[in-house]
Amino acid sequence: MIYNEKLLSDDKATGAELMPAYPGIEARGILRGRTSRSTFIATSAGPLQLRSFCPPVLVERLHADNGLRAFARLPEREHALLLQLAQRPDSAVTLAYTPTREIVGQATLAPADGSWGGNDYIYEIAIEVSSTWRRLGLARHLLNAALSLYNLEDLVILAIGLSWHWDTEGLDLTRFDYRQLIARLLAAHAFVEYATTEANITMDPANILLARIGQHANVATVNHFFDCMLRLDDLSGL
Repeated sequence: MIYNEKLLSDDKATGAELMPAYPGIEARGILRGRTSRSTFIATSAGPLQLRSFCPPVLVERLHADNGLRAFARLPEREHALLLQLAQRPDSAVTLAYTPTREIVGQATLAPADGSWGGNDYIYEIAIEVSSTWRRLGLARHLLNAALSLYNLEDLVILAIGLSWHWDTEGLDLTRFDYRQLIARLLAAHAFVEYATTEANITMDPANILLARIGQHANVATVNHFFDCMLRLDDLSGL
């Protein structure tokens, strides 16, 4: 359940040290968001603040929860990566954090690079919830906030699931169970699975490429996505 800021601020029973408000920031590059917005989430593990388009000054004041380590293996490195993205003029960081300034969930939007780079309207989304804050619906809240963009339908957004980042043991799931979990989570936001020849994704049959093609994405952007998805030079070994 989401509470507004006034309600939680008046709740003396939480004993929470609430973070100060930060002014709204301008949209980042191609992204056209609703500037930096903040809400509070009441969970069974305690209250959390959820903020989109986090400015670097805020990210600097936070630190990563010990269970946040899927992408960089160490919480300190996870925090450094989040700060780098917050400092970029073309990316957006959405965070869930405690009143004691621990980041327990993150969703980032950044321009696609590597095999997918070359078009300003193709972005990649990444999402992570700390191992100590799972099964509370945070992933859904993070996605809802991160994808609240005015020009969402102009973009192609990739979600690339690589099995070596997944904590399957912690969730007692097989790689393929985890794969289905990701697909279901993102299906609620119109992400669809695509077959691809991209080398990293084809390394493990459990890996997955999901994409959301905006209804108003231009032809050049859509063609670029499909060209990258099925590169002819990747077919030589088939």
